[in-house]
Amino acid sequence: MSALMTEAVLRGLVLYLLILLTMGVAALYFARATMPRPPVGRFVWTDIWIMVVALVAMPFAYMHMPTGVIVTIFGVVVFTVSQLVLSPVLGGRNAALAAALLCAADVAAYFAQWPTAVLVVNDLTMILLTVGVANMWAQTGMRAAHVAGLAGALTVYDALATGVSSLTADFVSRVEGLPFAPILATGYGPVSSLAGLGDCLMLAVWPLVAAKAYGRTAGWWAAVVEGTLLLGLTLAVLLTDLEFVPLLLPLGPLIVGQHLFWRRRERARALRAGPGRVELAQALEDLPADARSWVALHEGAVVATGSAPGTARRAARQAGVTAVPVVRGTGR
Repeated sequence: MSALMTEAVLRGLVLYLLILLTMGVAALYFARATMPRPPVGRFVWTDIWIMVVALVAMPFAYMHMPTGVIVTIFGVVVFTVSQLVLSPVLGGRNAALAAALLCAADVAAYFAQWPTAVLVVNDLTMILLTVGVANMWAQTGMRAAHVAGLAGALTVYDALATGVSSLTADFVSRVEGLPFAPILATGYGPVSSLAGLGDCLMLAVWPLVAAKAYGRTAGWWAAVVEGTLLLGLTLAVLLTDLEFVPLLLPLGPLIVGQHLFWRRRERARALRAGPGRVELAQALEDLPADARSWVALHEGAVVATGSAPGTARRAARQAGVTAVPVVRGTGR
């Protein structure tokens, strides 16, 4: 095996591990921390389709923008999301300072012409960005059906942009090596090994939303399926002459299929448990995105919410419910 081939194999395996690390950090953050919620309300289908249009249009727009404008846009996004991600861990002021230092380090390494430093710092910013956006989506009410719809739409786009046209390749060649480039990479040039931000986001967000919607087992299965798919694609790239692989081409249908499977299973289980279970599931699904982690239920309806079981019961009494309500956690 030549030295160039050995380097390509190592970089491909390191990229695989970096993506798994990103997914793991996103899941750990989801379980341990709550992001400051921006005023986006609850996700509806209109938001998903606007997001699809924006994600499809952005590469075309960036191909015709000056480099300084592209870096500025990406930099603002990275700083904003990084600050939100770090706030629960470091506090507001320290999070803003850390995000500013991280962005400054990326820009300084670029102007100092330190490509390795740019690569390392940029990967750190992309991991933070992926963790932040995935948790923002999952914690502000994005449902499993929304993720499946987004994955389905992006599958068609990825097949055309990566598999049919050269749009993805052209976009990567335009932004690689720049500060805040929206790619997770372990190398540029002839032995480049990288994954796009959109691919990383879909990989990170689906296990979170699946676990929230259908339980921990569904979340673990989502992560295992994604990890297996990534390993297979990594080996395929390393053992063949493929340069760009449309990851969402197999990932999108897998997400849609898992969503349909778990939804059907949950509905069948709810029907076996009786109509009251169906009403309860619908009541929990209709909660606003900012509802607290415990709900008080009376006659199949949510009558109050609270940050703990006792506060939810107390809020129900204050709302005029005389019977003792059933209290249940929402997993939020």
